[in-house]
Amino acid sequence: MKMMETSLNVTVAVVVALLMLTCHGQEQRLLVPMTLVRNASALHAFCLDGSLPAYHIHRGFGAGKNNWLLQFEGGGWCNSLQSCLERAKTRRGSTSLMSKYEVFSGILSNNASLNPGMYK
Repeated sequence: MKMMETSLNVTVAVVVALLMLTCHGQEQRLLVPMTLVRNASALHAFCLDGSLPAYHIHRGFGAGKNNWLLQFEGGGWCNSLQSCLERAKTRRGSTSLMSKYEVFSGILSNNASLNPGMYK
């Protein structure tokens, strides 16, 4: 019985520790909403599938309110009709398949202790 109680206590301690890490991790996550370029159609600018283009931006704040960091996700291009048709079915060819929210972390983090080099 003592062995089961000890095992249960260890299991509970592990679960509590994991929950604390998860909750703490969520506090550190910066979820940035997708912004559609609504006037893009007037310029005839569309994604490969015809959807409006979009980006994720988190504006500066405090002393850095006039600063921002823009990241364009790379990953190639299409150079034939077939490759463009295939790419149109991915998040890099359609905003309907893009993440509605993007996690900004690493050099995109707004946390000075997690991003001392780029945080301003």
